[in-house]
Amino acid sequence: MFKIFTFRQISVLSAAVCFILLFSAFLNTLSPIINANTDAGATVSIVMYHHVCDKKALWGDYVISSQDLEEDFKYFKSNNITPISFSQLKSFVLSGTPLPERCIILTFDDGQKSFLTKVVPLLEKYNFPANVNVVGSLTELYTENGDNNDCYAYLNVADLRTLKSNPLVEIGCHTYNLHTLGKRRGAGRITGEADAEYKEMLVTDISCFNDVYFSAVNDKTDIFAYPYGIRNDFLEATLKEQGFTVTLTCRESPNVLKKGDSLYELGRFNRPYGINRECFFEKCFN
Repeated sequence: MFKIFTFRQISVLSAAVCFILLFSAFLNTLSPIINANTDAGATVSIVMYHHVCDKKALWGDYVISSQDLEEDFKYFKSNNITPISFSQLKSFVLSGTPLPERCIILTFDDGQKSFLTKVVPLLEKYNFPANVNVVGSLTELYTENGDNNDCYAYLNVADLRTLKSNPLVEIGCHTYNLHTLGKRRGAGRITGEADAEYKEMLVTDISCFNDVYFSAVNDKTDIFAYPYGIRNDFLEATLKEQGFTVTLTCRESPNVLKKGDSLYELGRFNRPYGINRECFFEKCFN
C-alpha cells in the first residue's frame, strides 16, 4: 500500500534534496584546492623570467617584451593556472594550507629596473604575486649613479623600498657580487679552494648583500637564487646556516612537494623569447 505524503512533508523533502545538491556543487568548486592537499602532494611549477624590454633587438633567451609577458598572464587566466607566492608555498609545506590544483610561481632574476616599470603594473592589473631576485652590488651602483633607464638599469635602494611595500612582491637575494662568470663561476667554488676560504667568501658576500638590503628595507630575505644555477652541497649548507629557507636553481623540472618538505633546490623553467606559449607552459607541468 502506498504511503501518502502531506504537502508539508514533500516541501521538507524537496528542501533537503536542494540542500544536498547545492552542498555538492559547493564541494565541487573547492575540488581543485582540495586535490592539491593530498598525500600525493602538490605540483608547483616555477618560471624564471629576467629582463622585460620592448626593444626588439634585445629579445632573446633572457629578454622578452611586455606584450609577451601580458600574453603569458592572459594564458594563466584562460587555462586555470594560478600564480602563488613563496609565502603561500611555505604555508603549504609547514602546515598543509591548501594550494590551487595548477599553481605557478613567477620569478624575475637579476633585479633590473624593468621589473618595477614593466612587470609590476601587470602584476597589479592581474593581481598576480611575483618574486624578484636582486644583485646587491648592482643596487648600490645604480643608487650611486642615478641612472633610471629601464632598458639596462637595475633597481636602486628607493626602488627596493617601493617594492617592499607592495603586497604582490617578494624580494630575494641573487648574491651581492657573484653574478659573474670569471675565474669563479657564480657562487661556485674555485678549483682547489679550501672549505674555510670558500665559506669565508660566501659569508662575506651574503653579509654585504644583507647590509644593502637591510639599509633599504630594514629587513632580511630568506629566498636565494643561485647565479646561473651553479650550486654545490657546501654552498647549500652555508645558505641554510645563513637563514635561507628557499633556494632556486636553474634545473628545468616541476616541484612535487608535500607537507613537511623543504624548499631547497627548487627547479625553475627559463622563459625565453620566441617560443610557443602553450608548449612552454604545458612542459612546465609535465
